[in-house]
Amino acid sequence: MTDNSSIDDLFDSQEDRPQRPKRKKKKVWRKLLVALLVIVILGVLGVGLYLWNVGRTFDNNANKLTDEQIFGTQRPDDQKEDGGTNILLLGSDEPMDQVDVNDSRGLRSDTIMVMHIPESGSNVQVMSIPRDSWVDIEGHGKAKINSALSTGGLPLAVSTISDFIGTELDHVAIIDFEGFKALTDSLGGVTVNSEQSFEKNGYTFEKGENVLDGDEALTFVRERKSFQDGDFQRARNQQAFIRGLTNEIISADTLSNPKKIQNMVEDFSPYMYVDSGLDAQYISATAFAMRDVRPGDIEFFTSPTAGVGTSSDGQSIVNVDEEELKKVQDAYKNDTVDEYVQNAPESHL
Repeated sequence: MTDNSSIDDLFDSQEDRPQRPKRKKKKVWRKLLVALLVIVILGVLGVGLYLWNVGRTFDNNANKLTDEQIFGTQRPDDQKEDGGTNILLLGSDEPMDQVDVNDSRGLRSDTIMVMHIPESGSNVQVMSIPRDSWVDIEGHGKAKINSALSTGGLPLAVSTISDFIGTELDHVAIIDFEGFKALTDSLGGVTVNSEQSFEKNGYTFEKGENVLDGDEALTFVRERKSFQDGDFQRARNQQAFIRGLTNEIISADTLSNPKKIQNMVEDFSPYMYVDSGLDAQYISATAFAMRDVRPGDIEFFTSPTAGVGTSSDGQSIVNVDEEELKKVQDAYKNDTVDEYVQNAPESHL
C-alpha cells in the first residue's frame, strides 16, 4: 500500500485470503456504520408487534455477502465460548452497488469500528480504531491496519481486526455514503452538538447544536483539515453525530410511529452489505434483548494509542499502546468491555 493510504483508505483486493481462525473506502464511516446497526436494533425497540416486520424489511432489502466473501472460509458451526457479540462496522464512499466485492480494488473505507453487545444486552460499547494504527498483518509484517484490506481483501481485514481485539468477530456490516444520507433524511434531520465552529463545502457549523440534513451531516463527519488535531476532532465529530442520530431514533416521536421506523429501514437498508447471520431473526432477537437500552447506555471509546510517529519507510503512523491494548483484548474476550470503558485512561476515550 502507498504512503497515501491513510485514514481515508481501507478496502481493496481479496487476494491472499487467510483462513478464518477456528473459534477457541475511502473516507469516514465506521462510526456511522455502527450507528446504523445500533439504529436498526434500537430503533425497533418499543414497536411491539412491528418488530418482526421491521426485521424482515431489513432482511429483504439489505445485501447479503457470503461467509467466503467476508471471512475467506465457511463460518464454523460451533459458537465461540467468549461472551457477548462483536460486530465489525465499515463504511465506504464508493457506491457499493458498483463494487465487485470479490475483487474490491479501489474500494476504500476510512472508519474502523467494533461494536460490542454484552451477553446481558444491557448496554453497548463502540470502539473506533485509527486507520493508521501500526499493527502486525499476518504474512506481511508491520503496516497500517487499514492496509490489510488492500493487501488481502476483506478476509485479511477481518482477521487482522480480530487479532487486534484478541477474539473473534461475529458479524460484519458495510454501508456506503448514500445509505448514510438516506438514513439522516428519513429522520427529518439530526441534531448534533459540535465542539467547534467551522465552515466547509458552503455549510456553516456553529459551536453547539446544529440540525443537519444528509448532505450537511456527511460534510460534518468527514471534515478534518479545519481542525488543529485533524483526525482526532473528526472522530469526536463522528461520535457526536452518532449520539444525535441515536437520540433521534430512540425519541418518543420515532418509537411511537411504526410507519416512520419502517420507512427508515426501507430507505437505508438497500445500502447495507452484511454477513448472512445479520438477518431478521437475529435483529428481532437482539432488539428484544436490548429493549431497555437507551442513548446513555451506548458508550464510545478509541483503541489505545501511544502517540503518532513515522515508520521506517517514512509513513505517518499511529503507535499502539500495547500494554493498554492487552487490557482491551481481555475485555473483549471476557465480555467486560463496559467495565474497561469505565476505567479507561481519559486520553483513550
